[in-house]
Amino acid sequence: MTFREKYWKIYLRVEGYISALLYPHAAMCPICGEMRLVDEKYALCEDCMKRLDALHVPHGACDRCLSPVRRGQGCNMCRSGRMKSIDRCYAPFNYRAEVRKLVHEFKFEAVGSFMPYLSLMMTEALVDRDYDYLVPVPLNEKRLLDRGVNQARLLADGLSEKTGIPVMEALDRKGYQKPQSATPMEKRAENVKGIFHANQDLNGLRILLIDDVRTTGSTAQACAEELKQAGAAKVGLCTLAVVYRDPKKFRQKKRRKKFMGHSNYIHKTNIK
Repeated sequence: MTFREKYWKIYLRVEGYISALLYPHAAMCPICGEMRLVDEKYALCEDCMKRLDALHVPHGACDRCLSPVRRGQGCNMCRSGRMKSIDRCYAPFNYRAEVRKLVHEFKFEAVGSFMPYLSLMMTEALVDRDYDYLVPVPLNEKRLLDRGVNQARLLADGLSEKTGIPVMEALDRKGYQKPQSATPMEKRAENVKGIFHANQDLNGLRILLIDDVRTTGSTAQACAEELKQAGAAKVGLCTLAVVYRDPKKFRQKKRRKKFMGHSNYIHKTNIK
């Protein structure tokens, strides 16, 4: 852990203590932004925690990668091989609504008072703890300077405190790449190709990658591939959230868009 990351971790803890001292019974919930009763331990209001409970990854998700499974067809993520180097995925939440807001506050606004809640949720999602080390996905130097801390490292530290699995920074990241969130889905794998490098001998070790959100899986796959080339026997992935697109809702949305497009065409034709 760098000096900057140690400083930032101390800062987040002090922030939590000061908030608890100044607002022992009420504080601003980082999700809804209102002054209301907030759980003293988890720093979130009761209403928002109830909404978050409704955003857990569905039980019917793929056992291996947490992606939607279509009846009789399996999981598109596994069939495509996009995360072929990842042996198992774990995550408590579907990345939408209140979860998206929570991740944004943690990742970009440095709100760390609810870290105990994030650690608890990730720990509960980690049903298999047969790992030797937690390895956070590294940030490049420019982004680390901008944010002050690697959010994946903070999540790894929190999970380590709960599980007793030690943290090892076994990956380096070289160069500067366009952020994955600003890269088209179909180009994300190319965007992270060859940018990660294992800096440890991992022969026979069981590694659990840690990151905040998994979308296409391109970053995780690039990291896992490098870890296995360095000798890792098993690589899992634990994130705070995954993008889970329910196939049924997705098909309904496509039908609505198709219907609206057809309706607009008829409307324009009638006007002419």
